[in-house]
Amino acid sequence: MKGEITYYKILGVNENASNHQLRKAFCKLSKELHPDTTSLELEDAKNKFQKVLEAYENLNNSNLRKLYDEKLRVNSKKSNKTKLNVLNTLVMDANNQQLEDNRRPFSNGEMFSLFLLIIIILISLFLAILIASLTGTEIESIPAWLLR
Repeated sequence: MKGEITYYKILGVNENASNHQLRKAFCKLSKELHPDTTSLELEDAKNKFQKVLEAYENLNNSNLRKLYDEKLRVNSKKSNKTKLNVLNTLVMDANNQQLEDNRRPFSNGEMFSLFLLIIIILISLFLAILIASLTGTEIESIPAWLLR
């Protein structure tokens, strides 16, 4: 693994980096390499940005990171290709599953906040209609300052 570029090397962090350190490194590199903000050629910037994004997505997810670290350990200890193929398959399967199950469910607090927001909007709408019907004033189509 000495000559191979790992996800850690792509992001420029050590293997014990926290999620906060990973995010800081990703944000820094994404600003430098994003095709809209870089001075590199478009294809080169796009390829490098995709590698950085792939590295961040795999290391930021704890399950994918464990699998990737295990792959690195196995690869550094042995060059047994069958184990690497199995681990690569596991990483790819976990990566595909993570992309499919990208969304987390709402927490109870978030559901309650949404419920309160909807109730407040409905009450406000009802009060606006009630006030408009009780006052009986018509909407002026011509501003008062034009009538002078």
